[in-house]
Amino acid sequence: MKIGKYHLYYDPLNEVFFDTTNDQWVLLLGTMIDIRSGTTDKQFIASELLKYLISSEVDFFDYLDELSGRYLIFYGNNQTASILSDATGLRSIFYSTKQTVISSHCLLVNEITHSNESPYVDKEWFSKYSSSQLPGHFTIYEDIYFLTPNTLLEVNEKKIRRFFPRENLEILPVERVVEEISEITKKQLYLLSKINEKFLFSLTAGLDSRTSLALTKDYKDSFHYFTYIKENFNSDKLNAYIIDQKIVTEMVYNLGLKHDFLTIDYNLKNQDFNEFLEVVKCNTTSQHNVRLAKLYFDQFPSNILHIRSNVYEIGRMYYRKNHKLPKTATMKSLAECYSKQAKDDEKVKEAFQKYYDLIQMDKIYNYDPFDILYWEYRMGTWISQVLLESDIAHDTFILFNVRKILKLLLSVSYTDKYEYTVFHELINKNWPILNYWEINSLGNPTAFYDKQFDEVGIPLTATRFTSGSLLNNRTVPIRKKVQTRRFKFNLEESNPKNGDYAEADIPLKTELNKSSHCIIHLRSPYENIKLKGRIKYQIYLNNQLLLEEDISCWKETNQISIKWKAVEPKNRLKIRIQSIKDCEDWSWGKAGMILVEKIILRNGDNLDSNNIQVTATSPFSVIINK
Repeated sequence: MKIGKYHLYYDPLNEVFFDTTNDQWVLLLGTMIDIRSGTTDKQFIASELLKYLISSEVDFFDYLDELSGRYLIFYGNNQTASILSDATGLRSIFYSTKQTVISSHCLLVNEITHSNESPYVDKEWFSKYSSSQLPGHFTIYEDIYFLTPNTLLEVNEKKIRRFFPRENLEILPVERVVEEISEITKKQLYLLSKINEKFLFSLTAGLDSRTSLALTKDYKDSFHYFTYIKENFNSDKLNAYIIDQKIVTEMVYNLGLKHDFLTIDYNLKNQDFNEFLEVVKCNTTSQHNVRLAKLYFDQFPSNILHIRSNVYEIGRMYYRKNHKLPKTATMKSLAECYSKQAKDDEKVKEAFQKYYDLIQMDKIYNYDPFDILYWEYRMGTWISQVLLESDIAHDTFILFNVRKILKLLLSVSYTDKYEYTVFHELINKNWPILNYWEINSLGNPTAFYDKQFDEVGIPLTATRFTSGSLLNNRTVPIRKKVQTRRFKFNLEESNPKNGDYAEADIPLKTELNKSSHCIIHLRSPYENIKLKGRIKYQIYLNNQLLLEEDISCWKETNQISIKWKAVEPKNRLKIRIQSIKDCEDWSWGKAGMILVEKIILRNGDNLDSNNIQVTATSPFSVIINK
């Protein structure tokens, strides 16, 4: 196919769509969904891209953020042309800086350029540091590079330009993030189900697989689930495969899933496999799991679409959880993310410096540089090569591979990313029964449940939660989790402002003119008395303040006893968390969490109508009305 002075060669199994007007044009190749308009019509998408491109580059990029799939986009006019890939670079793009040659496969570029080995990296690093990646955008060839996600290549000038992010990241409530991701994912599944009869799904005991399983619940009858087992394979990860096998067996039986266990025999070496291996070697920059790719090829039809659960870790602070890293990126810290053994290797650090400068990592606004590194480097140069292995067997789709979702994953607080809150809440919202099985661990909640422990106290599901500011009208986000007889809640922001509050309002059913006794088992798990004076909690009965305590003073359970004579049949207990100064950005919202373990309501001693008796077991509670 000829576009101006450019020639495009592609496998006929790939769909290509093109639109042009005057001197501008747009070409699409691959699988694509427009989540804004809710369509898989690629000719429509090409026309929309061209329309936005003519309007402004900002409109063009904003539309790109709402395109999911695995694709490349080639666009330009009579003077210039640019190329870019999908959100995480699943459709790999390699380019030469010596000649105007671009390809999905590194070896195809080198067949034309005949490049020498790169002086910036060493092939030995595959065995010394990482078997799957080299630093940054480098390949083993001196002038052939990966085009990493969120950057585009200006083809004629061979210049890299960053186009995402384009603004600061706004911190959003988890509830909103979960709602939007659920909606976008289900829209994609609906559209995919219109053009695909069957889907393939790798089922494990892990969190990513569990999240995808929850999100695809409504389409489970269209899925063929599988779990692979390694045979004749020596590794410290074997226990993980045993856990997968046991938990998946239970899930399949109880959920009615169509599923197969597939065995990968690591002793198998025959001519058929060796020939397959030689083909795959030509397709990728490094080998990942060729035996699994062969299993795909042998076991499944080519027209089945594999729904994978990769790229989710972009939203889980992978590098910060596994390394002690500075706030801003240094070349030593980037090298350590590549391999802990490489952090003092000067050549590795020099390679990362070239990568850092080329892709303009200093222009990522307020995004965490290590989130961006994981997104663009770890995912952007690794997962595409994994998919190139399985492309021989079938095509792949990843539901989270759209910038709008990835941006949402990164839009929650540091604590929520660190604790995987969004993923757990996606499961809770979409298929909560999946919580019955532990993540990557044997066991289930029934092992920890005991009726005599867990069914004590009044039901708390009617509790109403509100938040705000006592000093102004600002919106104050709140985090809450309610179970039948217990709940926890906290201010969501890391640095609450003076006057910010969150409160739980609990209805109490009492008998008119009779004495009642309410016993609250309450705990604030943070304790550091040196940092008191920031957040306190308060207890109210019928809007009368009874008790307050600084959250930093006592982390043990505080048993608060309230005795009174009910003058109304309906009484209200209120537990308030309140910021009493402008707090530092030290995760104070989470530190101020209140856990209500149980609330007991019983008949009390005879009391005068105006007499309220309050006691507490915490030595730091200040009782306002005895």
